[in-house]
Amino acid sequence: MSRQPGWLRASSPVPTYIGIAVAVAGFVLIVVAWAAVAGKTQVWEQVPYVVSAGITGLGLIIVGVAIVNVATRRRDADERSREMERLANVMDELKSALRRPSPRKR
Repeated sequence: MSRQPGWLRASSPVPTYIGIAVAVAGFVLIVVAWAAVAGKTQVWEQVPYVVSAGITGLGLIIVGVAIVNVATRRRDADERSREMERLANVMDELKSALRRPSPRKR
């Protein structure tokens, strides 16, 4: 088992916050591109802003949502693994309880 920093563990909310921050940065870039393009009437003047900020912003949104998705799936898998371990322990306890001879009443 590899040692990971605490913020990289599946139970940590930090990757989710990082994904949200990346997506918000993407939305900010799209707003910046829109603000720069809004005053331009010629398409050739708008294209550099759309390409540099708009498409980059869209890419950041996609990456941010992917980070949140992966972090959520990791957290769910970690929780499911812990639940399965608890279930296995309960099943072992039940199995050992059923194997014990019960005292008979006379």
